[in-house]
Amino acid sequence: MPSGCSSSTPSEAPAAACPPGSTTPCPSAAGPLTPEQAQKLFDEMAAQSDIAFKFPVDGCYSRAHLMAQRMQAAGVTPGKAWTFASDSSDPLWVNTPNHPDGRVEWGYHVAPTIPVRGADGRTQDMVVDPSMFDRPVTVNEWRDAQHDNPTVVQTRLGEPPIPANGGSGYWPGADPPEGVDAHAQETMEDYKRREGTRGN
Repeated sequence: MPSGCSSSTPSEAPAAACPPGSTTPCPSAAGPLTPEQAQKLFDEMAAQSDIAFKFPVDGCYSRAHLMAQRMQAAGVTPGKAWTFASDSSDPLWVNTPNHPDGRVEWGYHVAPTIPVRGADGRTQDMVVDPSMFDRPVTVNEWRDAQHDNPTVVQTRLGEPPIPANGGSGYWPGADPPEGVDAHAQETMEDYKRREGTRGN
C-alpha cells in the first residue's frame, strides 16, 4: 500500500433516521443537499471529537469511514473521492498547520463526498474533508490542493478504488482482518493521541 493515507473501505451501514441530538437537517437519502445543509453537515463532522482531523500524517481511510457512517445515519448518501500520486517518487503533498513541518506527504488520500444542489439547480459532488478545509469543496478544488498532479477516482460506498486490489473501499486493498469498523475506531483512538505531532 502507498504510505501516508493508506488503503481500506467502509462497509455500508444502513441508512437510518437522524440520530437523537443531531443538528444536521435530514434530507432524503436519495436527494441532494442545499449548500446550507452541506455546510451544517460539514460542521457537524468536523466537531466529531473522536476523529483525528489534526493528525493528517495518516488515517484518512478511517476518518472517511467513520464520517460516511455518520452521514448515512443522518439520512445522507455519501460517496468517496480518492487521489493517488502519479508516481511513487512524486507523492501528494499539502500545507497544513496540524504538522510541525507545516506540510505532509501522502501516497494517496480519501474523503467522503456528498451531493449538493447549488442555486443554479445543478447538482455536484462536494468533498467533506475537515483535515484540509473548513467547508465543503468541489472535487477539483480538493484535488488541486494536493500537489502536484494526482489521479482522482470516485466510488460509491462498498466499491474499491482499485478493483484489482480487492477490498470494500475502506482503503485501496484487502480489508483489515479485524474488520473495518474495529480498525477505524482503533486507528482513531491511536491517532487522537498523536494530533499535532509527526507521529513517531
